[in-house]
Amino acid sequence: MSTELNQDATTMDAEQNESLKVYELGFHFLPTIAEDDVAVQFSHLKSFIEKRGGEFISEDFPKLRDLAYEISKTVKSQKKRYTKAYFGWVKFTLEADKVEEVEKELKAFDPMLRYLLIKTVAENTLSSVGKEEKRDKDQATDGVAGEVLAEGAEAHVEKTTEEVVQ
Repeated sequence: MSTELNQDATTMDAEQNESLKVYELGFHFLPTIAEDDVAVQFSHLKSFIEKRGGEFISEDFPKLRDLAYEISKTVKSQKKRYTKAYFGWVKFTLEADKVEEVEKELKAFDPMLRYLLIKTVAENTLSSVGKEEKRDKDQATDGVAGEVLAEGAEAHVEKTTEEVVQ
């Protein structure tokens, strides 16, 4: 009898794990939000996921950034154009049938300028701290490596030009 219960519990756990998917939500909040209010809005956004049983894997708190291109949005019957936004992301697990409910709330969420919700994998989650440290390290060596590369490139171009002229 106890082995039957253990098998049933194992089967239920396996079924639940199959229905749980990993998602990543990248988003831009409107830049008109007060800086002190960004944390509150981020908390609201995360609550859409939590109240449906989602569990967070990793996240990056929204930071004000320049946008690569202008984005427009109608706010209170007026079309507004934005060149900056608060960008952040969260990676989480959630049952697949709950995603539509989360998306409905995201679409109606006033501070949202734009978002992208994708299905992904739990692995390969990179911390933004690690990226910043790597970027700083790369920038410290870029000048030296760039000079060496430029010298080597010039020598190669000159050699190729000489060969072509002959």
